[in-house]
Amino acid sequence: MTISLLVLLLAMAASAVLCVGIRNSRYIAAVMPACCALLLVLAVNLCVPVLDGATIDDGVFYIDSVSAIFMLLVALVGLMASIYSRAYIGLEAEEGKIRSRDMGQYYSLLIVFVSVMILTFTVRSMAIVWLGIGATTLVSTFLVGFYSSEESTEAAWKYIILCSVGITIALAGYTLVYASTVGAIDQDLSLDWPELMAAADQLDPALMKMAMVLIIVGFGTKVGLAPMHTWLPDAHSQAPSPISGLLSAVLLNCAMYGILRFYSVSEIVNPGFASTILLVFGLLSLAAAAFFIVSSRDLKRMLAYSSIENMGLIAIGLGIGSPIAIGAAIVQMAAHSVTKPILFFSAGNIVQSYGTRDMNSIRGVSKSMPFTSAALAIGTLAIVGAPPFAVFVGELSLMYASIDAGMVWVTVACVILLAIVAAGMALHIFPMLSGDPGREIDAHASPSRHLPIAVLVACTLLLGLFMPDQIQGWLESAVDIVTGVSL
Repeated sequence: MTISLLVLLLAMAASAVLCVGIRNSRYIAAVMPACCALLLVLAVNLCVPVLDGATIDDGVFYIDSVSAIFMLLVALVGLMASIYSRAYIGLEAEEGKIRSRDMGQYYSLLIVFVSVMILTFTVRSMAIVWLGIGATTLVSTFLVGFYSSEESTEAAWKYIILCSVGITIALAGYTLVYASTVGAIDQDLSLDWPELMAAADQLDPALMKMAMVLIIVGFGTKVGLAPMHTWLPDAHSQAPSPISGLLSAVLLNCAMYGILRFYSVSEIVNPGFASTILLVFGLLSLAAAAFFIVSSRDLKRMLAYSSIENMGLIAIGLGIGSPIAIGAAIVQMAAHSVTKPILFFSAGNIVQSYGTRDMNSIRGVSKSMPFTSAALAIGTLAIVGAPPFAVFVGELSLMYASIDAGMVWVTVACVILLAIVAAGMALHIFPMLSGDPGREIDAHASPSRHLPIAVLVACTLLLGLFMPDQIQGWLESAVDIVTGVSL
């Protein structure tokens, strides 16, 4: 095991123990962000060499360019959510909506949640990845139901039941993958991703087809692909806003990671099979999201449907299946991860100040909360794919890839549905910013509210305006791994 990986693992364990140990102390609000900052520094130190071409393959641990990208996104968004939580959860405690011991529980769960997600991307066995995805569901359920209200409790139960059913279906797919490896791979290594890729041409095609259907449906439930998406709007709308940002930006990526790894194997065994399924689910998710975004009245539910839209776009990229499309899907995933928290954090500011999520009851945000108004406007433009933001690069690359692959009908369908999404979000968001609030609004301004949003805005602009050669190299390396070129 490399020193960098060992230090990261020890830091995650120590951070979790520390935060759980002082969960009833007021100091945890400062300790938890510091722990997340340390994890980000260590993750960067570990992942940058990997992205530059090195692969960590040591015992149960395996980190390549694909897993490194996922890890860095979790570490970055986790830090931003922990900083934003200081003001958000602090105000909830001041107003008596939560007890002081609830604050300790919140931060303890948050550090464990971030650590489990990072750990999920460090292992070579897809069986352990499955365990990690299940663990993220368990931990995040308590965060979804954090407020213990009737609505949040219902959302938490719906979330854990549907996602547990989903990962159980994925487990059934795992058993078929295991069966397909008999005679081709040492059974002790039969679910290790490198071994699966190396022996993919020896796996049973019929069993792998059935396995991929179950894995895509199972993990697709956790991703939020339609029609398995019904838990997502409830969970994202009822969770605290920092958690909503984490759920949308990086938790969905964990399940997509599981799909992506098996997708790589399946496309060698049965070319075009998994990609066709993902293309169908992607287009269906995009269409469902467009409909619900237009008809939404709840601010956070609308943002949740936007996550379904973006997961659909990633699935479409994998469905097209060309190297350009896969690269576009990875760019879209990264762009969504750094953009969506801007909207959820801004929504959290508004909901706390206005006391409602009903968009029809919110007016004059630009007058009462200038920073939040600007952030919400920027986040809206960014997430619908307006230039010069990162999502624009992902969507434009995706359109180019579909045309290049001869799937003009996919391009036309995506352009129409994305136009509906953009119109729907503009219809709901921009009227909230204009007009007069009609009453005095306390903006609750603080650095811990503004700093994470400013950092994420800078990230989405950086990815949209600049693509340094080093980042292009990282992207190409990840695409080569997904397509099997580098093996």
